[in-house]
Amino acid sequence: MRIKKYYSKNEVEGFLKVRRELGPDAIILQTRKVRPRGLKSLFVPSRVEIIAALDRSNSFGRIRENTPEPRSAGVESELKELKKMVELLVEESAGRERGDGERLQGFQTWRGYLEKQDIDPVIIDDLLAPLTAKKGGAGADWSSLVWALQEELSRRLAAAPEREHRILALVGPTGVGKTTTVAKLAARYALNAKERVGLVTIDHCRIGAVEQLRGYAGIIDLPLEVAVTPKDLERALQRLDNCDRILVDTGGRTTGNHHQIDELLDYVKLLLPAEIHLVISATTRWQDIRHITGAFMKLKYNRLLITKLDETLSFGAVLNGAYHSNQPLAYLTDGQSVPGCLKLAREMDWSELFLGGKQPGGREHPAPFS
Repeated sequence: MRIKKYYSKNEVEGFLKVRRELGPDAIILQTRKVRPRGLKSLFVPSRVEIIAALDRSNSFGRIRENTPEPRSAGVESELKELKKMVELLVEESAGRERGDGERLQGFQTWRGYLEKQDIDPVIIDDLLAPLTAKKGGAGADWSSLVWALQEELSRRLAAAPEREHRILALVGPTGVGKTTTVAKLAARYALNAKERVGLVTIDHCRIGAVEQLRGYAGIIDLPLEVAVTPKDLERALQRLDNCDRILVDTGGRTTGNHHQIDELLDYVKLLLPAEIHLVISATTRWQDIRHITGAFMKLKYNRLLITKLDETLSFGAVLNGAYHSNQPLAYLTDGQSVPGCLKLAREMDWSELFLGGKQPGGREHPAPFS
């Protein structure tokens, strides 16, 4: 007895395949529509599966006539048993496919959740691709998928060492909170680490910028230098030569204004080697983060700093910034309080932030469909 499966676009095409290969004596045991397993099922249409059988002992050597030769009782019994076996196998296979479908739905649930976190679609594909390649792929159970996703998130969010260089400067677009963050860093170094900290501002374009930082410097009792030109910056660094740490606040630059960014480069060159932190607000869309990380690249930033985590329910900016800047995270901020609301990246629980748990500011949010 020869048994074979055939796949085709429709039943007519399938029956023709059976007839061509097995001949007119073939018996159709099962016909059903099937879909490919895994992610392919989303893009590939269903096909017709035909299971056919041929009794070789009854077929070979038979002279075909207009009236088919009756089958023996033994052959009929064998075919009935065979058909039952095939039906059982088909039923088991359908059960497995239903299970795979449920697990695939779970996989797609996580994709939708990451999209709601405003994560760049390119990064989502990059995150999920290794999961499908691992054992089980999209058919992996829910808990295994969660663990694997946590691993992928942690692997892509590197943390930079703190205080690697004496000079630390913040650069980035307007309105992301650079000045307030400088004050938080100053308080951390001066009050907690007991370091001698000096402040420099070259934010001479924004109204009130110097006064704002001067107010923070007065509260913490730190020296403040104002640099209007690159020459001013050189002299300011000389006057702060006895400081353990020098923090530099720069004016926000419009991302699309390359002339403004080029002007800032003249100052940044005088600071190197230094920690140059690109500051991005957590409220920034992934499309804009792509633009920001590319536009400020000429300033030779080597760190990433995310602010305003408390102002959003979506934290994709953290992952988007790390991915497109290709730089490690150093700090994150989640409020206006000085010296509080400053987080070290190396102490963050990324899986809790992205996949459910306590949010910045003590808020709670659930993992998707948990």
